[in-house]
Amino acid sequence: MTAPKSDNPFGRLADPLVATVLAASWLLLLLRFRLAPEIDLAVAGWFFDAEACAASVAPNGRSCGGFLYAESGFFGLIREILHPLAAILGIVMLIVVAVDIRKGRRWRNPGIRMKVVLLATLILGPGLIVNGILKAYWGRPRPRVTEDFGGTLPFVEAGSITDYCSANCSFVSGEAAAAGWLMCIALLFAVHRHRWAAIVVGAVSVFMAGLRVAFGAHYLSDAVLGFLMTVAIFSILAAISEARERRRA
Repeated sequence: MTAPKSDNPFGRLADPLVATVLAASWLLLLLRFRLAPEIDLAVAGWFFDAEACAASVAPNGRSCGGFLYAESGFFGLIREILHPLAAILGIVMLIVVAVDIRKGRRWRNPGIRMKVVLLATLILGPGLIVNGILKAYWGRPRPRVTEDFGGTLPFVEAGSITDYCSANCSFVSGEAAAAGWLMCIALLFAVHRHRWAAIVVGAVSVFMAGLRVAFGAHYLSDAVLGFLMTVAIFSILAAISEARERRRA
């Protein structure tokens, strides 16, 4: 992504009001999903085939094969392709930043700030907060291992801390959080009027997050909250970045 012409590479995404609204929306959605757990159960049920589950043998007594998209070789291949995409782009971006710094570009360069904020978002959001804290310690079982969908564990509301799952749990979705990072890139494309790039990358990000729900790997709340968390973190970091740059100037 080339350095933009404007001194502010984030547009309205760096507006503190936008960052505040995104963070508040995350909290309100969490509350909504907790107060209406039937939303998670209903959406997961759209992708669950009870007859296929009953006809299959649950491996190790944990889960049946009722989520048919998860059994599809085609969609499984797409997921394998999309899964490492954010990490690969992050590594490429890190190399580009290193080259830019070697060429003498520093923080005052809008392109440098844009890439550094994106990298910080990827590390802090999907990396530290999601995979390092939430998925490791919140203990929400995935849909495919719960009693409602052929498994043995109880349903747990979004945000609840339990000991039913010990590692790599359902709240929130790590891949949806990574997909949210791709949405941040799509939003930047939109800010700089690269409309078709924004549409393509945005569509890929939404599809990537949606697959986790269709596979029975996450509830809708896990995907939505993981996705939105990354976008909110990005907007907060962008606001901090531009406020710091204004003070410097």
